[in-house]
Amino acid sequence: MTALFTFATRSVRILALIGSIGTVAMMFHICIDVVLRDFFRISLDTTPEVVARYYMVVVAFLPLAWVEMRHGMVSVELLEWALGPRGRQLSNILVALFSALAYGVLAWATARSALRHFDVGTFVEFTNYRMPVWHSFFLPPLGFIFAASVCLMKALEFALHPDSGQAPEPLA
Repeated sequence: MTALFTFATRSVRILALIGSIGTVAMMFHICIDVVLRDFFRISLDTTPEVVARYYMVVVAFLPLAWVEMRHGMVSVELLEWALGPRGRQLSNILVALFSALAYGVLAWATARSALRHFDVGTFVEFTNYRMPVWHSFFLPPLGFIFAASVCLMKALEFALHPDSGQAPEPLA
């Protein structure tokens, strides 16, 4: 079981690293575009599309599992204070399972959309260039699948710690 958690932790960290690299690459791309446009009157026409279709998708969806693993998602605990240890444990398990279900539904819906864009071969057309963008549609389902997996692992982790009922330390 520990090997599974270790593998998941490393995988999620790699996804977060890819998201971080995407942020830095987006920053450099935009800075280069601004410098070229302002100082040399050269415009990179593809910058807005690359930022919107690639960088932002990587930054928004791939680190979801890392945020889940670190218990960084927003949570509202209205009745948590009134529950005992077993009630908090059950609440944590149910929330993790519900989150996994929600991520699973999102993964399924976005995967269907990605397959449609793949079939069509979605692209963005510029003056004299067609930039394919269909493959960027596969990043959200990937992020949602990893986030759902982490939620299932969190539910298992909550179930394996029946004495605390509290959130375990972040896995990552």
